[in-house]
Amino acid sequence: MAAAAPPKPAKRSPGRPRDKSREKAILQQTLAILGEVGFVGLTVDAVAARAKASKATIYRRWSTKEELAIAAFDLLPELELDETGNLEDDIVGYIAQYGGVLRTTPLRSVLPSLVAEAMHNRDLSDKLHQTVARRRRPGVRLIEHAVERGELPAGTDAEQAHELFIGPMLNRSFFDHERFSIDDFRTMARVVIAGLRAIKPSTGAG
Repeated sequence: MAAAAPPKPAKRSPGRPRDKSREKAILQQTLAILGEVGFVGLTVDAVAARAKASKATIYRRWSTKEELAIAAFDLLPELELDETGNLEDDIVGYIAQYGGVLRTTPLRSVLPSLVAEAMHNRDLSDKLHQTVARRRRPGVRLIEHAVERGELPAGTDAEQAHELFIGPMLNRSFFDHERFSIDDFRTMARVVIAGLRAIKPSTGAG
């Protein structure tokens, strides 16, 4: 008779699942510190002390300070599309959403700090570029949908058009936030839309 098959080894129980609420608490404290002292002043020691967590716990989740900072930045609300079918109103609504985030979060101090550090920190630069590219997609889609509706000429460069209205928004928010006026942005939106309609998009033909 054939020998009996050896018993299968018992399955090892998985490790303790990550506590999502604990992770969020760590990131919230990281975001607060970023808002107060910027990326340069951010330390894992300070985060650990405020979040009442060990440094080992933090490093198990985020292996570098750059990863931790970007994860904290991503706690900030992302803008959403709330389309009305009218491009001017859509742009104004998008900017109004941004204004709400500006008033209720440390965005005004956190983002410039990360951008400044990214100028000479390649790892942070790559991570920041990725997350900002993802977060700006709703604004680009807003333009793409306006082209699909015929509000803007076919062939309009949606990325470039997005920059035209996002630029004044960022300028006011970081350098002149006392003049973050929705009425002003509506005027700017009209100027941008009129300009986009007046310029025949390039077909790429030489």
